[in-house]
Amino acid sequence: MNAAMRTPSGVRMIELGELWGAFSPLSGQTVLLNTEAVAILEVLREQPGDLARVCQTLAMDTDLDARELMQRCAPAWQQLLDAGLLEAAAA
Repeated sequence: MNAAMRTPSGVRMIELGELWGAFSPLSGQTVLLNTEAVAILEVLREQPGDLARVCQTLAMDTDLDARELMQRCAPAWQQLLDAGLLEAAAA
């Protein structure tokens, strides 16, 4: 979770009510995501970073502190990695 990651080129997301559908061209998978996971992808699309940096950025836009966001977003981070929705920033 400490390596700088980014959202790969070609990731597509669509809102489906309370959830989002996201397609990864790296894995060929389409997965359902919650709002926190989509927020992570949007932040990393703008600027690569690790989970701590993403949560600091999100904390500026919410009433939550970065530590609370880290607890909420850590499971989503792993889901995004597993689905091929994150890649190393140097890739």
